[in-house]
Amino acid sequence: MKTKQNRIYLFFICFYLLFFSVLVAIGSFYDPEINKAVFNPENSFAEFFEIWGEVPRFAMWAPAAAVLLLTRHSLAECFEILHRLLPFIPVLSKNALETKAYRLLNFLVNAVEIIGFFVLCVLGWDKLIRNVGKYYVELSKPIWYALSAAAAVLSIALCSGIPKRILKKLEPLALAGILIGILYCFLPLIKGTVNRVRFREMVAFSNGIENAKDAAVTNSLLSTSDFSLFTQWYQKGNGGAILNGLKIGGESCPSGHVLSGTFSLLLPLLCSFFSRLKKFTVSACLLSFIYITVLGFTRMVRGAHFLTDISLGAILGMLFFLIALSAFKFFEKKKILPI
Repeated sequence: MKTKQNRIYLFFICFYLLFFSVLVAIGSFYDPEINKAVFNPENSFAEFFEIWGEVPRFAMWAPAAAVLLLTRHSLAECFEILHRLLPFIPVLSKNALETKAYRLLNFLVNAVEIIGFFVLCVLGWDKLIRNVGKYYVELSKPIWYALSAAAAVLSIALCSGIPKRILKKLEPLALAGILIGILYCFLPLIKGTVNRVRFREMVAFSNGIENAKDAAVTNSLLSTSDFSLFTQWYQKGNGGAILNGLKIGGESCPSGHVLSGTFSLLLPLLCSFFSRLKKFTVSACLLSFIYITVLGFTRMVRGAHFLTDISLGAILGMLFFLIALSAFKFFEKKKILPI
């Protein structure tokens, strides 16, 4: 069964990388032409995905934090994990566990874990609720945080009803999600290095519109737009340049929305964790692939990205996932978790 699962993963990963690599090659020749052909920022379906498209990344943090809070480890268990990772670090002796110093330190570690994971859970809910809710209602930050704190308490309470053995199986998956989330933090650095100008900003600024998301930005403006600041994805972009008296940004490549969408790749991994869900692994792979592809297309329709932007975002997201998957496989091989 395990060999079959590995074959499914290998085929999916190879197909996925090949598909988006081909799109990168196509986009390298026809990026502007493709965007001009599909540009329709008024499309309600594309607008919906602009609001909701990043939900896979937003929705990962709170459940992961709740699982890690409920599977938190004592100081002795932390040393055991470190010993399995780095054998030269000794485990704590039985005598050490009975000292007042250990009990005090263990209490402090437990407190830090509870507070830390609870705060992470609140921030996770805030990331989800506020980033979606801000499009529908205007609320102050304290109110958003209050709503997020209530959601965190409720989600932790609900998760506490999950059997411990299942939570322990979910712990490595939660850590994998957190690792991908940490790797995502490098996106602004990558965008700043590429410094590529967005398609819709060239359209908007060429026509004297300061906000590229303004309703006045439509495909009817293409004939009067200046695309001279366009660069290929492998060239240094023109972000920061002045177009029609307006300073243009350089955040087009790679697509952050698509990279957020690749967090859905955790779904097939979740299916592989439980025997009852393994039969859905192929469906989960297909669902994730379709979601990422459709999300990428809507980003071009909105004029936020070029074909190469969304393809490179998909490839980068897969690379982040493979790093997390490798770490998970290492933990599994070395039997580091569960304790």
